[in-house]
Formats: sequence, C-alpha cells, structure tokens
Amino acid sequence: MLYLVDGDGLLYRAANAIPYFTNAHGLPTNGLHGFAAMMWRLRRMAEPSHMAVAFTGDPPLIKHRLDPDYKVNHYEHPEAIKRQMPYAMRFVKALGVGVFLEAGYEADDVIATLLQQHRRMHARIVSSDRDFYQLVSDRARVLAPVRGVSEMRDVGPAEVTAMYGIMPSQIPDLKALAGDPSDDIPGVRGIGPKTAAALLREFPTVEALLLNLDRVNIPGVRLRLEPMRERILLNKQLATPLVVRFRRRPKLAVAPPQRRALRALAEETGVGSISPPRA
Repeated sequence: MLYLVDGDGLLYRAANAIPYFTNAHGLPTNGLHGFAAMMWRLRRMAEPSHMAVAFTGDPPLIKHRLDPDYKVNHYEHPEAIKRQMPYAMRFVKALGVGVFLEAGYEADDVIATLLQQHRRMHARIVSSDRDFYQLVSDRARVLAPVRGVSEMRDVGPAEVTAMYGIMPSQIPDLKALAGDPSDDIPGVRGIGPKTAAALLREFPTVEALLLNLDRVNIPGVRLRLEPMRERILLNKQLATPLVVRFRRRPKLAVAPPQRRALRALAEETGVGSISPPRA
C-alpha cells in the first residue's frame, strides 16, 4: 500500500490544534510536536510498504505564470510554520520516509504525479484538503484526518459523487465554472456548484460544454458562459495538478527509522514526540 501525505496540511493542522509555544531557543515547536506524533502514529497504524510526504515550496509557483492571483490571499506560509518546516522535513527523512519539495510546485502536484507513476498500486492520500478529491479512484482514496490520524474520514468515488453530484475527475471542471474561493479561482457570476454540477452531468467536461452552448437549456446560463470562455479554461488549468519533473527518481519504499538521528533531532528541538516511541 502506498501512502501519500500532504505535509503542509498535516503541519498546519497540528499547529492549529496545539497552542503556540517555543523551545528554549525561541523556535516555535507546537506544530512540529503534533506533526511528529501524527506521523509516528500513521506509520505504526498503517504499516505502509511505500510512503511519501510532500511539501509546497515558497512562491512564485509555476501556476503564477498563468494567473498571478492564484492563491494570492493565503499562499505565503506564516512565519511560525515556515520556521518549523525544515525540522519537519528532517524528521520525515529520519523516519525512513521520502520527502518531496519541488521548486515551483505544490504538494498537490507532487502527490498527483507520484500517484500516476504508481497507478498500479493501491494508495491512500492523507489530507483534509478537498482539492485531492479529484484524484480518488477505484485504487486511490483520501483519508481526511478528523481527530489527529487516529480517526480519519475515508473518501472514495461514491462519497465524492454524493457530495458534489459529479465524478471525481470532473472536480477541475466544477471549479472552472463555480470557482474556488479557497484557491482564489473566480467562478462565472451566477453559476454555483449545483448549477455547475447539473451542466457537467449533461456535458462531461467544460470543453464539451463550451462546444455545445447552443444545447444549454438552463435560462440565462448560456449568456453567462459565452463571454467567460477563456477564464473558464484558465480556471480548469489552475484547478488541475501539474505533472512534476523530478530531479531524481522518486524512492518511496519505507526504510527503517534512523533512531540515532531521531533522538538527536529531538534533543536539538526539544520536541519529545520526534524520538522513537517505546515498544
């Protein structure tokens, strides 16, 4: 089983769940403490044969070349998170798990690419970010943390269809029409998720929809879509993960934890949850 972890999401979740505190040297460690505890628990509970943790680097992203306003309102990492991230990555590496941070790419891009490269494996994506729902299939599911990683919501194709009324692969098309405020993707004025889903049940993609506007029977919708053709197609590009060209061949097989390195990092940071748990 392949586990793909949204490192940014897990670190943010940990930092928001635990009150802010620093170590003796002034380094914020609340997020690191929770992140390490969740990663240890996940590794021991799931016992994956292959695993990777993906992080998003600092801007600019490749997608900013398409639209400078993409994720403009929330992309920059808060300073406290930014300072903890290198330690989180060192911890993951010492845990025996692959760490991925590719300049210009988001964690979404990395995970989508790894999933495609290992499409014959059954996979679980660990993240609370619904952007990953488009990757769900008969072999890949999303595990969304509810309470740490001890309780997670299992999301598969049926759950995505029940939520949105469309297939997982159509989520970029849905966002192209209805927009996504969390990613600063503007939708077509007057078209919400329900109208967008209704259109996509008739036309499988926005490309097919735009080629058949004369067949759209919903009053007023055709007039709203016509002048927004370019924006709709751009939105779909923004909502679709990029293919990452890795500098080195990804190694995803889980290795034994480097116990000495873990203990040294725990001592350096003052974060006890980094140390290997007692059997």
